[in-house]
Amino acid sequence: MDKILKVAKRLKTFTLEDIVMFCDIDADIVINFIQESENIKPFGNKYEYFETLKAEDKFRIIDKNIQSKNSDITVVVACEMFLKIKQKTLTESSFQAYKTFVYSKIIPYFKNFRLKDINIQGIQKFKKYLQENKVSERRIKNILALLNQIIKYFQNEGYIDKTCIFEVKRIADIPKRQIQILTPEQLAQLFKILKKKYTYLLPIVQNLITLKQPLNTFLTGSEQQKKSLKRKIRKDFYKIKQELGLINYMFDDLRFCQKCAD
Repeated sequence: MDKILKVAKRLKTFTLEDIVMFCDIDADIVINFIQESENIKPFGNKYEYFETLKAEDKFRIIDKNIQSKNSDITVVVACEMFLKIKQKTLTESSFQAYKTFVYSKIIPYFKNFRLKDINIQGIQKFKKYLQENKVSERRIKNILALLNQIIKYFQNEGYIDKTCIFEVKRIADIPKRQIQILTPEQLAQLFKILKKKYTYLLPIVQNLITLKQPLNTFLTGSEQQKKSLKRKIRKDFYKIKQELGLINYMFDDLRFCQKCAD
């Protein structure tokens, strides 16, 4: 009887004779079908077609269960996949920070682990390991937060079950690193080293101290050229700090120094 419904749906309003003619079906059969149909109702001396939705058509159930893709994925592989994904969305500086945390802390500790084998007890041991290795509390918090991101990503993507869910929550303020100011003697020694080995740094350091502005303010050229120069400055300044005996000194701390006489 689908033919009757198709014709009725197309005509919308029709007579019994219309259906008999278009469907070429006996009138008694048509009458019986119309009387039992939920879609066809009397309309004056005619009939009218009504579209009715079945209960199951008004909504549908979507299966949100995610089949496990690779429950044996290792921490090393997971970290490398995560970094590739994040490289497309993070700034260069943020990506480099992620990369440093992954390759210097997370992978060395968890290199023999499958991702699904990490549990809360393992996270606690990792935190203790970082503390015993003199990693700052602020850095530990950031490393654990990144590890949490990685685990959550692969849980949500269906690689591993949600058996390790945690939150990195600060329970006390972490003191900020104090600005270090060079003494006049240290500053004089710094300029002596610059003049002898790193003359390109002289105007940059002088501007930092005189104008009291961040390093980025003084860099010129394309973004690639700036990045290249910053890498060179970081590399050379590390050597300078070794000569001065100031391993933890930050380049931008020079802004807080008083310029010494040349």
